[in-house]
Amino acid sequence: MDVAFLCMEDAANPMHLGAVATFVPRTPVHPARIVGLLCERAREVAALRRRVRFSWVPPGGAAWVEDPAFAVEDHVVGHHLRGGDFADVVSRVLARPLDLDRPPWEVHVVTGIGGGRFAVVVKLHHALCDGMKAVGLGLRLMDGMAALDVPVGTTRRGGVVESVKEVARAASIASDVVRGARPPARRSPVVSLSARRRQVVMARLGVDEVHRVRRVYGGTVNDVALALVTGALRRWLLAHGCAEEGSTLRALVPVARRGAGGQGNRISGYLCALPVGEGDPVARLRLVREEMARHKAAGSGRGAGALPLLAERIPPVVHRIAAPLAGRCAPLLFDALVTSVPLPAVALRLDGAELREVYPVAPVAAGHAVGVALSSYRSGLHVCLHTNQPWLAERRWLPQALRGELAALHRRIPAESRG
Repeated sequence: MDVAFLCMEDAANPMHLGAVATFVPRTPVHPARIVGLLCERAREVAALRRRVRFSWVPPGGAAWVEDPAFAVEDHVVGHHLRGGDFADVVSRVLARPLDLDRPPWEVHVVTGIGGGRFAVVVKLHHALCDGMKAVGLGLRLMDGMAALDVPVGTTRRGGVVESVKEVARAASIASDVVRGARPPARRSPVVSLSARRRQVVMARLGVDEVHRVRRVYGGTVNDVALALVTGALRRWLLAHGCAEEGSTLRALVPVARRGAGGQGNRISGYLCALPVGEGDPVARLRLVREEMARHKAAGSGRGAGALPLLAERIPPVVHRIAAPLAGRCAPLLFDALVTSVPLPAVALRLDGAELREVYPVAPVAAGHAVGVALSSYRSGLHVCLHTNQPWLAERRWLPQALRGELAALHRRIPAESRG
């Protein structure tokens, strides 16, 4: 899977993960000190000193090697905002591909964002780690977390599938992928061949409000969050005449593989039908909850969403040919990526400043217009939309749509359950 992410990379569709973290300091911010502190801590993380070395033994293989020219100062950059839009700065930073000739990561410190706050924008190539391990790397940069052991960044050299059992499993997944493939709806706004730069839009909801809905209607916080995103996307699709009654939007929902130790990417996925054609918000939440329960019961090793597992069973040389094609054919399998990144509930600080918000940013495959990432941290549910659609990129639209969906669910809570 690590090699596949490398092979899917191109200038228009960079395959890096992102995160936007905002901090509230107790004392005046000293940007140079924060940059220096991050440099000092990043220098001690072995995975961040390594770059990719491609090889032909085995054919198409790759490995992580220590970069003899590594200079941490090349990867940590400071910016001061003077009258510009913070989300636009984040979008421009994340739009640039990482340099694969050196360790594929960057950290950007942004000051002047208002309210005395500062932000840290992180970019990590997906070949280096999946979302769970990206969280672990980020924790290494926080106060008091330097000794945290996070093994990441060892792309395996791969090889020919040897066991009959693994061959059978790979064939089953491939069959599910083929059966699940279908062309997207004509004129679907979730498919975009436009070369417009993608924009990042961030929205925050109160976790207590989400928990209130969960307690009444059941399911998990992620179920409620996914239903809210479904409702917001429904509003957008309705405006384009693409949310007919009973219609669904296919979302790839990545999941971490439980018990899968080791390093690099350890992910699978669910291919979920989001009920954007359902007008009742409570019924929509029920359908999302039932869809997620069905996938969890079947397990993350089955179905078309388990495509990442298939990638692990393909020799690296095949990825050289197949991965770029697969990236461009992604709209045949799913319409949008919706991912949730779990974060620790403990209070975190950087240079004594309190971490207040964390917005994960998902990569968007070629031909797609929508990628959504969510994280719950302390009192906030943070939602980040990655899109090249101008209307969706309007920064007030996402917060308004999500709050409208949450309010609609609250209005339907029975009187006896209110309080």
